Amino acid sequence: MFYPVKYVNKIILVLLLTLLPISSWGKEADLFDTNRARLLGHMLQQQLSGKHYTQKPTDDALSHAAFDLYLKQLDFQKRFLLQEDIDQLNFFRDQIDDAIRRGRLELPLAGRDILNLRIAQIQIIITELFQEEIDPTRVESIETDPEKLDYMTNLTELRERWRKIIKGQVFSRYINLREDDIGVDDDGNLLSVDEDTDEELLFQAKEKVAKTDHNLLKRMLKETPQDHYNRYLSAIARAYDPHTSYLPPTTKEDFDIQMSGSLEGIGATLREDDGYIKVVRVIPGSAAARQGQLSADDIILKVAEGNDDPVDITDTRIRDAVALIR
Repeated sequence: MFYPVKYVNKIILVLLLTLLPISSWGKEADLFDTNRARLLGHMLQQQLSGKHYTQKPTDDALSHAAFDLYLKQLDFQKRFLLQEDIDQLNFFRDQIDDAIRRGRLELPLAGRDILNLRIAQIQIIITELFQEEIDPTRVESIETDPEKLDYMTNLTELRERWRKIIKGQVFSRYINLREDDIGVDDDGNLLSVDEDTDEELLFQAKEKVAKTDHNLLKRMLKETPQDHYNRYLSAIARAYDPHTSYLPPTTKEDFDIQMSGSLEGIGATLREDDGYIKVVRVIPGSAAARQGQLSADDIILKVAEGNDDPVDITDTRIRDAVALIR
């Protein structure tokens, strides 16, 4: 069923379907209802192709757009998948239009299996990296724009990318700790510290980053097949235009709360955007509006309460992120 919603002078088309996962890829295949999956693929194709205002045909061009969006959602910062994984998944690049007609939704579990394999390997890699010394005198750089990055070709490159990621994270946390514990001068420069204090702050930063990164990978491994199907269907819907979304039942609940104006929490409408939690709008009169620091298009990177360590919510499911924020 479609519900057209007027929002910031655009039409948001929200497809509300109940998803029961189906795939012949992986051990879960026999547990899913094939008829339900075929019905889902048929409804998705018929409703979007027939009722979406763009009137896009369900063809290879749509399949390519959906596939590219799916890859961005699967590994938007290109820090998990290797080029060989992309080559393997490219089998599905021309198949999405046919797959949703037939109800053979194989890509989500294929992507899940590959991603989980790489996450498990990265867990071992970062455990080793956090045991190594970080050289603060070595001047290095790292590209943070995923559009300028290539996928890594082997585990050696994967390890090197994560080494630089971790180094950047540790020194960023180190600076924050130094600012909080030692302070800055009138010009905003860090106040000097003795060698022992400097080493202790660096050690604390490393420990905190290690905890954050390991928790992130654990959360990613806990994603269910349902989560991966939701990501896949969202990519297909967004291939029609950026303001068309697929809402699974749990996200539909949040949508209803937001549209009714009865929102418990900080008072902001959020959405997942390529792995980030993005603020769509701040609700007038809410806690966030009164506080005044949160604005539309802001990215929420971490969540913390009081003196607790911030929790990194990058790559976190939006429902889990919302639960933390609320």
